[in-house]
Amino acid sequence: MGMKLIVIDKRLSLIFIFFFGLLSQNLFSKTLLEPKDEFFIKKLEYQSFKKNILIDTTTFPIWTPPIEDSNESLIQIIENEFIFSNSLSGYFSSELNPLRGISDNFRDRRSISFSKEIVFDDAYIPEFNANISLTKNFSPLLDKKISLDGSYFSVVWPNYVLGIGYMERWWGPAHDNSLVLSNYAYSQPGIFFDSKSGIRFDNFLSFLGDINFSIFLNRLENKRGIKNSNLIGTRVTFQPNKNLTFGLSRATMFGGENRPDSFEDFFNNLFRLTRSENGQDISNEIGGYDMKYNFSFNDILASFYFQLIGEDEIRFTPSKKIITLGNEFIYFENGLLRSFGLEYSNTIGEYGDLYNVIYEHSSYTSGYRYKNLPLGAFIDNDSIYLKFSSYFELTEDFSMNLSLFKGDFNEDKVGDKNIWGTNNKKFEGLDLKTKYKINKNLVLENIILVSTEEINFSSLILDKTTFSLKLTYNF
Repeated sequence: MGMKLIVIDKRLSLIFIFFFGLLSQNLFSKTLLEPKDEFFIKKLEYQSFKKNILIDTTTFPIWTPPIEDSNESLIQIIENEFIFSNSLSGYFSSELNPLRGISDNFRDRRSISFSKEIVFDDAYIPEFNANISLTKNFSPLLDKKISLDGSYFSVVWPNYVLGIGYMERWWGPAHDNSLVLSNYAYSQPGIFFDSKSGIRFDNFLSFLGDINFSIFLNRLENKRGIKNSNLIGTRVTFQPNKNLTFGLSRATMFGGENRPDSFEDFFNNLFRLTRSENGQDISNEIGGYDMKYNFSFNDILASFYFQLIGEDEIRFTPSKKIITLGNEFIYFENGLLRSFGLEYSNTIGEYGDLYNVIYEHSSYTSGYRYKNLPLGAFIDNDSIYLKFSSYFELTEDFSMNLSLFKGDFNEDKVGDKNIWGTNNKKFEGLDLKTKYKINKNLVLENIILVSTEEINFSSLILDKTTFSLKLTYNF
């Protein structure tokens, strides 16, 4: 087709406001779980494993799975955690905190956020879901004064979700560095099509178990090497049993200014039929696979996982590979959650031999980034990161997350697009987060980050110590 592919842009905010007003009188409910819900996911994963229920916890957002009445423990977890679906929060930090993991959804120094979720469910028409999430940044060091991250409008029927929005995504089993797609960069406007829960075949394909998928088409920013490029993401996971989750992921950057951008080009890039035209590389593709294996012993849920991503070649196998490896142990003591984990990431091609390859591109010169922030691993290209994490619920109202880390960012000290610059030294540090429920509505969070070296980040030199506070009112 010769028509240009239309992708939603800033006008999407008007659509959200319209539907927000249209549905504001209807039932409120939590319909999906975002990367920031990581600690709740640990509880859900532990209990679902015990109940032999298959839930894919490697692909965010996770649409709230249907739970049978017989599984009272899972229902209670969901009801206790999401008794409120609306929130108002304020965030203050003495310094920009760039060392963020899956549960960290703050990207600037000072901000106020408002979120409101709406569900309209009627027996005679498909279910409609919407979320309005607005964030005002008062010190926009990253050039984003207003953010709609987390806002969306979707239709659910019967086990599929079609929608538009600024979705917070995280693809893969890792907690610190998702190599193909993370929530480190701001969300981009786009359309998406997801499965709500696992699809299972009753024929010769039954050995694949539950199959989940997610597809999106997003529009990237204007101020980049190829203006208004498109980003296609596809992910499929297989769960043959409660122990194993295997995922396939792929992301393709195509189109934009002076590049083929038709509906036909969209399908060509989605199914990877073409990569060049007149000798010119017209797409930037990365892809790979990941695996997570769970097992239990002495009431401890243990998981081991890896993610391998590389250049997506014609032969459908990744080359110039980068990797993340990790493990985690989850258990409960007196009804309170405990977890320990160790994760290692290496974004140097072939694990140490090839520099400036995976997140860089000769034609799409801004690389695999959005507004200068990595779309994949937060450590960007040519970096190594090791982190030990522990999480304790000390009481029902007070929890603590303590992490120790070691990093070597942009090891070859080359590349003007790498957000870590060329002057960083090897460093170690600790990250202490506490969360206190003052009452059923009010939550106070505190973050202290200490590093042995000053960190260069996006032309800034950051202090060795960062102190942050976040106050959230849920209603």
